[in-house]
Amino acid sequence: MGARSAVVRGGVVLILAALLVGPAVGGTAGAQAASCQSNGSQQVCLTEANLDAETLVAGESAELSLTVENTGEERATAILVLNVASPDNETNSYELRTQSLAPGETLSVTQSIDASTPGEHGIQAIVYGDGYAHQYDASAPMRVTVERQGLGGGIDTPEYALAALVGSLAVIGVIGYRRR
Repeated sequence: MGARSAVVRGGVVLILAALLVGPAVGGTAGAQAASCQSNGSQQVCLTEANLDAETLVAGESAELSLTVENTGEERATAILVLNVASPDNETNSYELRTQSLAPGETLSVTQSIDASTPGEHGIQAIVYGDGYAHQYDASAPMRVTVERQGLGGGIDTPEYALAALVGSLAVIGVIGYRRR
């Protein structure tokens, strides 16, 4: 009976710890706020970074939603940059928006991400200030997998194999029919 009550007590302690600690470490906004760096009394934080799809077929697109907020005490210029790494680990940076924000002001940006190169791509949004001299915040790295277009699109290897199989079966059928 003593061992059973110790297990129950241990379970209760774990549940209470999860309830108390979980909200402190969970959520993207909490993680972003901890990484947001001030520049004197200026501070611009990336409060949201969401990609609406993790897997795309070549030719499709996904929407990237970003929200930046001036949480500092002074007006600050936010430079929102998107870094993209290709499957070959080639990186490119794209400046999405540069805007001056008053304290408490929020900027929302939606960017279409077009899928053209098959493979796994890395995406990260970064907020800079002072003409790229100061990095305020960065999103967690996101991944997008782009798959080759299959049936219904351009003809590729599986369709050629299927056509060869159907053709071979037709030839075998004709030969079998003629032998009768």
